[in-house]
Amino acid sequence: MNAELVTAGERLREDFELSQMGQNITQNWETILTGQIDGGPNETAIRPNAFTALERFKSAMKALGPGLSEIALYCCCMQQGMEIAEKRLGWSARSGKIVLRIALQRLRQHYDDVHGAHGPMIG
Repeated sequence: MNAELVTAGERLREDFELSQMGQNITQNWETILTGQIDGGPNETAIRPNAFTALERFKSAMKALGPGLSEIALYCCCMQQGMEIAEKRLGWSARSGKIVLRIALQRLRQHYDDVHGAHGPMIG
């Protein structure tokens, strides 16, 4: 996998992790996976920087859409192995690698469109 795709996945993970900072609540990311992009943590209970990260995360997940957002969340954000992600999603073996590559390509395009080519990492 090329460095640009890895960087896109790392940017998504950074926003995912930053969006959770300073919270004392349990989050339900399943709402995002089911297409309810406005779900997730209680937005009034998080710090301004975490809120900004959450908005970037939701924007990226919306750009990926259903299917691609799931594999990106499991592999990039939750750092689950491909086999575990494929089982959770009910996919056949080795199909996740292809779908993840497509998701990362779309994610890279999203970041290029929003932040410009080679936009800075967040952290």
